[in-house]
Parts: sequence; C-alpha cells; structure tokens
Amino acid sequence: MNVPLENVSTASPHKTQEISGKAVVLGMLALGICATATLFIYFELHTGPFRPLREAIGREFKHSRPNVEGGRVRGRGPWILRISMSVPFDPYLEEAQAEQINERVLEIAQKFENLPTFEQIQVNLIYFAPEKEAVRRTFDWPPKPPAKKAEGEGLRAK
Repeated sequence: MNVPLENVSTASPHKTQEISGKAVVLGMLALGICATATLFIYFELHTGPFRPLREAIGREFKHSRPNVEGGRVRGRGPWILRISMSVPFDPYLEEAQAEQINERVLEIAQKFENLPTFEQIQVNLIYFAPEKEAVRRTFDWPPKPPAKKAEGEGLRAK
C-alpha cells in the first residue's frame, strides 16, 4: 500500500509552544534590571556604613582609592575594620612614610567609626609598581605579638 507523500504530515504529534521574540527580550531586560538592583542593594548594605570614613580618607590622601570594609571573615572570628588604599611608594622601602600614613589613617578612623566595636583594625598600603606585581604592607591594630619560636627552632645541628 503506497501512501501519497502529500498526505504525510512531518509535524510531531505534540504541539510545540512558541515564545515570541518580544517576550524573550522583555524577560532578559527584567533579569538584567533585577541583577543590577541586587548588586546595588548589596553594595549599599555592605559598604554604606563606612562611606563617610572612605570619603574622609580620600580627601586626606588624594588618589589613594581607599576601600573600607568591616565585619567578620566568613561570619566567624574577630570583628575587623579593614582599610585598603594605594600609595605612590613602596611601603617597605619608605617605612617612616608608611608609618605616618598608618597613624593618620587610624586618627581619621577614630573620628568616624565606633572603634571599640572592632577587635582588630587592618590598614593595607598597596603600591602598584609599573609592570610589576603589587606590593602590599599590612599594619594591624592592636599590634600582633611576634610569633614565638618552637623549642629548639633556630638552633643549628652540629
């Protein structure tokens, strides 16, 4: 029995749903707006409380691009206020200048933040050398005690 080809349907027995191009574009636009709003809200909640301090450090040290964050690392550990800023010199070679900047940043922080709520303050001075890896020096407050050597460490065997 030969069936003529004109009567054979090539469509599947299930009806396919089609989504219009307008719906796809509107969906993508809505997704982009939601993602942007989420990032904006997160940024405001995460860095908003420290914005006055960040702006004060930026006024004091032009072109330093300060970043100020506070909280606990992964929700555990001590409360830390972390201040990072770029400097135009290597903080290991210019130790006196790095110490002065650290002291001034701590003075500014005392004016703007409730420092007793933080158990630790970190000031990171970052030098971006041209075509080299960035150099970072971290100052901790209160200063960490020097690491104790294990018994017998540092002795050479004869």
